[in-house]
Amino acid sequence: MKVFTRALLPAMIASALASASVQAQDSDDCVELEGTPPGMYTVTDEGKTYITKDGETVELAAGEAGFADEDGVKCLKRIPEFLDWPCATDAAQSRMFNTYGIQDLESKNQMKEIVERYFQIPEVLAPIPNWVDGEYSAIFKYKDIIQFSSPEYWYTPDTRQPIMSEKRPRSLLISLYVGINQAVVDNHMIDALRKELGTDDLPVTFVFNDSNSVPISYFGSNVSLEEVLKAFIERSIKIAEVPMWWLGDYHLQPTLQEFEKFFEIPALEDISPERQASLKADLEAHGFSRKPLLVNLFAESGKMAVDQPERVRVAASMGMGSMPTALIFFEPDMFMARCGPGTPAGSGGVSGATTPIGGATVPPGTPIVPPPIEPNPSDS
Repeated sequence: MKVFTRALLPAMIASALASASVQAQDSDDCVELEGTPPGMYTVTDEGKTYITKDGETVELAAGEAGFADEDGVKCLKRIPEFLDWPCATDAAQSRMFNTYGIQDLESKNQMKEIVERYFQIPEVLAPIPNWVDGEYSAIFKYKDIIQFSSPEYWYTPDTRQPIMSEKRPRSLLISLYVGINQAVVDNHMIDALRKELGTDDLPVTFVFNDSNSVPISYFGSNVSLEEVLKAFIERSIKIAEVPMWWLGDYHLQPTLQEFEKFFEIPALEDISPERQASLKADLEAHGFSRKPLLVNLFAESGKMAVDQPERVRVAASMGMGSMPTALIFFEPDMFMARCGPGTPAGSGGVSGATTPIGGATVPPGTPIVPPPIEPNPSDS
């Protein structure tokens, strides 16, 4: 199964258009559309999108929209309301939380106030930063951040590259879990960020998670795929997304035996020598630092699918006893749950017996995998 994230698609399109003349659109070049004429509409929520026709290319940044018809391509001055679907529906609007700005904070301990307003009211800080592009919520002092320090974590970075990779944003993530009333500081980044910036005043991005989301540490240090699947199917508990799986961030490290229990992992002799050589060369050079294995979990069917079963077998043949893996959860109405802060739609349950009504928003800048047609567990 080949699944591409929305964040990666613009880069792929850009690569395909490398030979074309690409020009970012000045706002003066954008047009107003009367009504909804037939054509292709597109809107970009993160990264960049390129649309091209007859050698003419329009570059769209986050928050911009474009239109193409038989006359050519153009950017739009205003995003048509219908492009906000499904977020424009009554169902989506009914789940939205109230928001406030950093200027509305009243207490001296602003960080504590942000956390309490989410857990107790709940309200969320807006606007939501595009974390991958370097945006952040506000600057906070180290002494105020460590009040929420704990051994909890929601991901593990790959050890083959420094945590302060040039591709990783210089902002500290604080992940909030309204379902369990827990704030988790990114302990992987905090000291490295202080050292690189040379200050204890750190840019912070708050991540407001779904009410049925928990950090992977919620399950303890030896969580298995089976435990995660059972919690997801029986109690609708899902694991918070890793910040950047395309840099090797992962949730857990299943063994070959675990993969074979749930997926059809081909025998080594069933993989062509050329494919084996390619996978082995990549694993020798990079390990899983450029991408962990991705396991999709589907709520409605109760099934899982791994994206690269051949890679599992080759890695095992090289003596890799456990393999970094990131988990991606698919729920009913998951797109509606991405419309902004609000109660997750379509969830049959929540985490914990005393979980309060909670909220949801995309962890800033994190790629979202569009729901594919459910594959057979052995698809690659």
